[in-house]
Amino acid sequence: MPNKPLWSQPEPWGRGLAGNRIDGPFRWLGQNLLLLLILAVAFVAGCGSDDSQQFFGNPNFNPNPTANPPLVSSTDPANGSVGRALNQSIVVNFTTAMNPASLTGSSFTLQGPGVTPVAGVVTAAGQTATFTPTGELLPNTLYTGTITTAALDTAGRPLPSNFSWTFTTGAAPDRLAPTVTSTNPANGATGVAINQQVLVTFSETMNPSSLNGTSFTLTAPGSVPVAGTVSYVGLTATFIPSVPLDNSTRYNGTITSAARDLAGNPLASNFSWAFTTGAAPDTMAPTVTSTLPANAASNMPINTQILANFSEGMDPATLNRVTFVVAGPGNAPVAGSVTYVGLTATFTPDAPLSNSTPYTGLITTGARDLAGNALAANYNWTFTTGAAPDRLAPTVTSTDPNSNASGVATNQRVNATFSEGIDPTTLTAASYRLTGPGGTPVAGTVT
Repeated sequence: MPNKPLWSQPEPWGRGLAGNRIDGPFRWLGQNLLLLLILAVAFVAGCGSDDSQQFFGNPNFNPNPTANPPLVSSTDPANGSVGRALNQSIVVNFTTAMNPASLTGSSFTLQGPGVTPVAGVVTAAGQTATFTPTGELLPNTLYTGTITTAALDTAGRPLPSNFSWTFTTGAAPDRLAPTVTSTNPANGATGVAINQQVLVTFSETMNPSSLNGTSFTLTAPGSVPVAGTVSYVGLTATFIPSVPLDNSTRYNGTITSAARDLAGNPLASNFSWAFTTGAAPDTMAPTVTSTLPANAASNMPINTQILANFSEGMDPATLNRVTFVVAGPGNAPVAGSVTYVGLTATFTPDAPLSNSTPYTGLITTGARDLAGNALAANYNWTFTTGAAPDRLAPTVTSTDPNSNASGVATNQRVNATFSEGIDPTTLTAASYRLTGPGGTPVAGTVT
């Protein structure tokens, strides 16, 4: 009788765009499934207008990211998050590269309980700063992080104002090893553009200082190392080759166990994959293929996130609060954070949107793909909120293969479709698993 692998979804559960968790684990049975797991997160989304000249009704609107001061794009822990690990470092992502000398224990502080200062060490590189407490944080305690205007970008420009946010710890430290959830190029990919950057996405936020040219390597035939630089933003590490890759050549990427999460947990083992280049560079501009909410959507929950899907992998460093903007009446920008996973950029408002209010989303030409190609034009769309938040848990509506399916192809991808849009950052190898006989986990990636 054929072996029957078991699908299961443990903690942390996937979440809808309003933050509602799937109500319990969802499982189904299939037969003869291969070691390939790629989740197709399906959601209804629509295309908007790419007429940038109409954004916010301002015919002269033409955002220029280089003219803007640095902003905080996202934090981990996120503002208002709860149950955070006691041994976690604190990470802040900026919209532009920062001057490391300006990010110190004076310009990046952590307080709690109340205004009690937390002792720690601040490090910075590229667009990311990290505060590492000297000891574990207190359980079930509210903490406040602050970045002051003493923080400068590499051009010497300060933040326009102090930035503060809060989070609450849980009851225990984090002892779980991080995993690699996906790569771009994918394992076994062929015809890869010779000017493409190489991305690795993790199951959780990593310590940026642990991802460098030693822990993230790319090699050519004969184990010849490829020269390049490594950057890290959000959940994604990027290897940028110093020169275009060779035509029609197989390359091997490796993330070593020196890569650690914010609690200091390393990967359980080295992770390696391979891809083969094609004969030419990528010179095609990326496009926005869909958004959620869709263009002209109405009655959207006031606690929704805003998503934009792209036609290809994007450079995570180019998707932030400057290049992904949401604004309400009077062109007032909505405060929030931006993350990028897979092909999707997500704008998470800091607070619920206003009831029955029109909003406009914008992706600017500052957003670039992995080959450095920018959008051909700004892309904008509109939607209108309803009167209430979304409190309904998402559900899995269908799977492919179906439960108890037999005769499944050995190279079948395993897909799950949801009842609504799902937060991409909550769908990882930890929340979407495939297991074989005896509960043996199947190696694969989640997208």
